[in-house]
Amino acid sequence: MEAKKQYEKWLAQPNLDVDIKAELEAMKGDDDAIYEAFYRDLEFGTAGLRGVMAAGTNRMNIYVIRRVTQGLANYMNSRFENPSVAISYDSRNNSRLFAETTAAVLTANGIKAYIYKQLMPVSGCSFAIRHLGCDMGIMITASHNPKKYNGYKVYNKNGCQILGSDPKDILAEIEKVDIFDDVKSMSFEEALENGAEFISEEVEKAYLEKAYSYSLPSVDLKDFKVVFTPLNGAGLMPVTWILDKAGVGNTYVVPEQEEPDGNFPTCPSPNPEEHDVYDLAIKLNEEKDADIIIATDPDCDRVGIAQKTSKGYTYPKGNHIGVLLFDYICRNKELPKDPVMIRTIVSTPLVDRIAADYGVEVQQTLIGFKYIGEKIDQLGERYVFGFEEGNGYLAGDYVRDKDGVSTAMLVAQMAAYHKSRGMDIEQVMEELYGKYGTYLENVISFTFEGSAGAKKMQEIMAFFRESEDFLGKKMISRLDYLEQDELPKENIMEYVFEDESKVIVRPSGTEPKIKIYLFARGEDEAKAQAIIKENEERMRELMK
Repeated sequence: MEAKKQYEKWLAQPNLDVDIKAELEAMKGDDDAIYEAFYRDLEFGTAGLRGVMAAGTNRMNIYVIRRVTQGLANYMNSRFENPSVAISYDSRNNSRLFAETTAAVLTANGIKAYIYKQLMPVSGCSFAIRHLGCDMGIMITASHNPKKYNGYKVYNKNGCQILGSDPKDILAEIEKVDIFDDVKSMSFEEALENGAEFISEEVEKAYLEKAYSYSLPSVDLKDFKVVFTPLNGAGLMPVTWILDKAGVGNTYVVPEQEEPDGNFPTCPSPNPEEHDVYDLAIKLNEEKDADIIIATDPDCDRVGIAQKTSKGYTYPKGNHIGVLLFDYICRNKELPKDPVMIRTIVSTPLVDRIAADYGVEVQQTLIGFKYIGEKIDQLGERYVFGFEEGNGYLAGDYVRDKDGVSTAMLVAQMAAYHKSRGMDIEQVMEELYGKYGTYLENVISFTFEGSAGAKKMQEIMAFFRESEDFLGKKMISRLDYLEQDELPKENIMEYVFEDESKVIVRPSGTEPKIKIYLFARGEDEAKAQAIIKENEERMRELMK
């Protein structure tokens, strides 16, 4: 009944946005659609909001954005004197509208809003917060989700996604706000007349120059060729700029995926982890005979690569890219005293073996780059590199989130360095396996949409929490991350088995999915692959 009441409340609002009103009218008589759109408020968690763009309290739209921003404004005005916020946005449909709506509500609440004139990567938001001395930041993005999604990520004054008690405290303020009656707002044009301002070109230039400052040019790149695809996202300007600045002789941008386009017409799931997003890049590569293909996702915080080798095209996983970059950095950078690299608990332990060889300490965090960002603040100059298996990397401390811009440059430099050694990236991985043993990883995920899906995910996690023997092999250890004290508590289960394989199960923090991470180590690739395959088959059977 509550969902129906909310629906009727929305429908009765005067001056309702015409598109929202049309969507509501189209729902009439469809109780299931009404329930899904209104059965809850879109969840505000550690990363902020993420959801499908449509009418309803459980959806991303201007009214939900206004309410959340009002709650955030109340939180800020109770804690800061003369607070200020930096705002950025990607190429998704409605991203600019949501960013301008956010700036308007903040301005109406007496909060200084700085907003980029053009779409910018996640790292551009983190940089602006720190550079301008803002108290918080907001990035409008749904990262690599399909086109129907958008999101609202909130950052603290350090340029890191909010942590600790902040999400809970902000949510408490949001929950006090009536979505229509309690929101102060104005038009974006009025906001610009009342103190909101565009982030200057000088700040944009400082951001790009700082990203470039982490360049490690071990070989000349004038004859090196890159095919690049921003997947119709925010990466076009900054990545082509930094590759040119780094001296890459030729960068060829995939024309169909060059310009920002929130419909992602050639890549419905614009995720550089997926092989099919490279189809057009490979077509261009066949024409240009480039040395490496680089892809960034819509908000340019994730980087993927593909390369033509003697065996055909190879698509290294996020873990492999992290290993390749870390190894390259250790080979070519003068490391600080007591150096530290950071990886998440679901990233490859192969990097630990490499780090030991270079005298680098490895620290682990929970999943999510916010935890890496938090550790960078504690480490200062000791920080060398951080990564997560989901294709997120950061080799400098100028921001506190993963950065596709400086990473794209380092990927080109790393690939050129190994080319000078007569090796492609697959051969480099084989070289590392030969030295440290073969470590393989795989991630499988299962989608559970809507309210029924959310309930099912809870049941699945309860099953794993109570299970001892689900793979049919001897378990060595079992760790419930809700019951440990070394890291923040989170809904994650980890199991280690006698054959040195490991399984981690968790619900995604940003998508309606259960993710299962599989790890194996073997004397050679065939043995490691056999263990991964066996565990994957058993887990897939179990999830049925």
